[in-house]
Amino acid sequence: MSHWMEHRKPEPGQIALISLLAAWTLAWKGVSLWHAAKDDSKPWFVVLLLSNTMGLLDALYIFRVSRTRRLAVEDTRRDDDYPQQTHSIED
Repeated sequence: MSHWMEHRKPEPGQIALISLLAAWTLAWKGVSLWHAAKDDSKPWFVVLLLSNTMGLLDALYIFRVSRTRRLAVEDTRRDDDYPQQTHSIED
């Protein structure tokens, strides 16, 4: 009869899966926290720091909420509307 407190050694596949999920989560969390800090959004920073959603909430913040990303996309669109000046006008 096995005791419920007995521990067995994890399989290599389990270790690999946990390591992959940890790396995935850490990458998303790092980028989302960087965006929240850059946006000076303290509430989002705390929520992202304390939550563990395997990167889902972090990705949502980066692509939908982050002001810096939105501004960068708007600047890119605005730059595309105006042709680049290729020569200067002499007085």
